[in-house]
Amino acid sequence: MRRSREVSGTGLDPAGAQTGPAAAAWTGSAEAGWIRPAKVVGAGFAEVVDLTRPLFSGMPVFPGDPPVSVIGVRTHAKDGYQVSQICLGSHSGTHIDAPRHFFPNGRPLDDFPASSFVGRGLIVDARPSGTPRTAGAPRTAGMAGGPTPVFLDAVDLADRLRPFELRSGDFVLLWTEGAFLTEDAARLLLAAGVSLVATDGDSLDPRDDPDSKGYPVHNLLLGHDVLLVEGLCNLEQLGPGPVTCAFLPLAIAGADGAPIRAVAWR
Repeated sequence: MRRSREVSGTGLDPAGAQTGPAAAAWTGSAEAGWIRPAKVVGAGFAEVVDLTRPLFSGMPVFPGDPPVSVIGVRTHAKDGYQVSQICLGSHSGTHIDAPRHFFPNGRPLDDFPASSFVGRGLIVDARPSGTPRTAGAPRTAGMAGGPTPVFLDAVDLADRLRPFELRSGDFVLLWTEGAFLTEDAARLLLAAGVSLVATDGDSLDPRDDPDSKGYPVHNLLLGHDVLLVEGLCNLEQLGPGPVTCAFLPLAIAGADGAPIRAVAWR
């Protein structure tokens, strides 16, 4: 096997921990808003936008999930080549959820053909408007230990979808900037026949919301074999409207979820 001898910009310190520009760029990433250079010119595409949050040691994870660790076990200086040990949970960073995530007998990721992860998508501007509405306004509900979450209900979501054609089998990419879906909004997407729902938030359901029973959006959509993608970034670089997407997971046998490389283009 051919080994690269290039040592500059390896991102590893002598102890093997990930450092350098990649790690520094994502320290305090909540303040940075997960922004990164994302536009890439690919063969046959005018523009490909990277929607993926990089993985690095110590990055934020969902409470209770395993920490992310990237450690060098072979180095150029000692061994003449570089190999890293990567430890992470199946829902670290930008990732996809399979029905197995919530249902013991649900389909794992490897039960879905590769074509399930590539398709026509629609980016929907689902950011809270901040303007009170008589009907369909994003509702709020208390959440212990955190800020009050904002929800997008079916009436408001239908308004956001109205300018576009949503086809059965489409992916929906929700540009929320932290808003969550109500169960009725999820039912609207289910009735439209979407095959995948994605968000730039860490989750489609808030954690510890006293107004919710468990994770209603996850249970509803995964219960109908609708795949979920969480943790997107850079949606503002494309803006609302149709795109083509690829959300390719690691090929892990029996997986309840997996990190993905998410890209979209027009």
